[in-house]
Amino acid sequence: MSGLALVRRLLALARPWRGWMLLAVLVACATVLASVALMGVAGWFIAAMAIAGVTTGMMNYFLPAAGIRFFAIVRTGGRYGERLLSHEATFRLLAGLRLWLFRRLILLSPGQLQSRRGGDLAGGLQADVETLQHAYLRLASPIAVALVCSVLIVLVVAALHPPTALALAVLLIVAGGIVPALARRAATVPGAKAVAARAELRVRTVDLLQGLTDLRVAGAVERHLTTLDAIGERLVDSQSRASNAGMVAEAAVGLSAGLALWSASVLASASVAAGGLLPEVAPALVPALALAALAAFEAVAPLPGAMERWGEVRAAARRLFDLADRTPSIVAGLDPSPVPRDARVVFSSVRLRYAPDSPPALDGLDLEIPDGRHLAILGPSGAGKSSLGRLLVRFWDYEGEIRLGGHDLRSYRPDDLRRLVGIATQDAQLFNGSVRENLLMAAPEADVNALEHALEVVQLAEFVRGLPDGIDTWIGEAGARLSAGQARRLVLARALLRDPRILILDEPTENLDAGTARQLIASLRAATEGRTVILITHDPRAAAQFTDEIVHMENGRVSNGRSGGSSSG
Repeated sequence: MSGLALVRRLLALARPWRGWMLLAVLVACATVLASVALMGVAGWFIAAMAIAGVTTGMMNYFLPAAGIRFFAIVRTGGRYGERLLSHEATFRLLAGLRLWLFRRLILLSPGQLQSRRGGDLAGGLQADVETLQHAYLRLASPIAVALVCSVLIVLVVAALHPPTALALAVLLIVAGGIVPALARRAATVPGAKAVAARAELRVRTVDLLQGLTDLRVAGAVERHLTTLDAIGERLVDSQSRASNAGMVAEAAVGLSAGLALWSASVLASASVAAGGLLPEVAPALVPALALAALAAFEAVAPLPGAMERWGEVRAAARRLFDLADRTPSIVAGLDPSPVPRDARVVFSSVRLRYAPDSPPALDGLDLEIPDGRHLAILGPSGAGKSSLGRLLVRFWDYEGEIRLGGHDLRSYRPDDLRRLVGIATQDAQLFNGSVRENLLMAAPEADVNALEHALEVVQLAEFVRGLPDGIDTWIGEAGARLSAGQARRLVLARALLRDPRILILDEPTENLDAGTARQLIASLRAATEGRTVILITHDPRAAAQFTDEIVHMENGRVSNGRSGGSSSG
């Protein structure tokens, strides 16, 4: 996507908030024009008073003094109002962009997002969107203000003294057009590298925090920290290079402003001294024109700093649009979705590959799960057990046929399907909130009794009651304040709260001691009686205790038929 197309798309996304942005631009223009008028009137007033004093002439100083006060008040109030309006517009815009991106992402299957790590996706919703604030706060608005104010100032100066207006116009074009363009070119590559380094740093940091125990066991913490240091140095280097380009550009704008001051002084003074050779100028206008020319560069002063951020904005926007523009691979089914006759599930010659060049995760799977049956699936890692569960909620597309309640699985709309099928995966996310808030994500309308019942089923109720704030205790990022087994059972409680017709439990006894695992399995068995439940596990004892029958899988297919289970515990 070209830079111009990128700008057009960013402006199109900002359309719902164009009223706020336009108001901020108008207030900013009034502020800049008031500043220029203040300097010009003040210069004229001082010179006119001096001339009146020397010539013993009379002068009405009340009107210019009132004008100076007026422009000073407008400038001061305008600065505050412009900051208030521009930041309000930007915050509203960023909130809208996050919602827009999230709505795009939820239409995508996990398979379409596997190239982006979890920390990278979180960064897309946070850091990359925040980077786009520079597109509006420091790019679009300053450019609009610079164009409007520069044209108006040059026209007013041209009415007073055309030679000064010509010199001022040339220097404004240099400072507001050529210099920022060069700064943008110099900062584009460092800015893009800064965005990439920031994303990589975020992912590596998340990996360090989440895998700290494993890294310590492997003795790899120092190596990981060294990698983080190297990425941080790349980030600082890229930001420094972009900042250096911005500083040089700001110095060039300052030089242009100084040249404008001297040019206006020389040209206006020459007009006073030369008589008829140049347009006649009153002596008191000389400092007014000089100071107004100097103040005019307030309109273009923010542009070099804005262009310094262009590389980061461009890279962040491309990363976001790369996600947002992906076509959902899971096509929505019928509207409305069919009503299942029962909770019977049938897999017929189902095949699944996670990538075109990867071995099959499921290779011609044939399996029938009757309505209301508790079925356990046993098998080694990589046998396709978890893949089977993910297909039932359509996290991935597949070949073959899966029927649920007598209807093709593809005929259900994804949202309706995930209300029918609940899954507690091994990698389910817990959020940085309270126990109550994490549970309510599954059932927002659930009352306290329902929450407590779910916790009782997963053997967590007593533990939660003993927490400092009970069910309202904060559990930390990804459940950091919980043990692995407690976090796993909280995920199970959340799945139970949804009350789906079909429930998939992926390794529910992981990280639990044998006694707790037996109690959990017995409780889950009683709570899900009469419901279709698929238990995915490595533990034959849990499978025998929980299920009506056991299926063994290997190499993506049922390996040796079925065997009976026991529900006696």
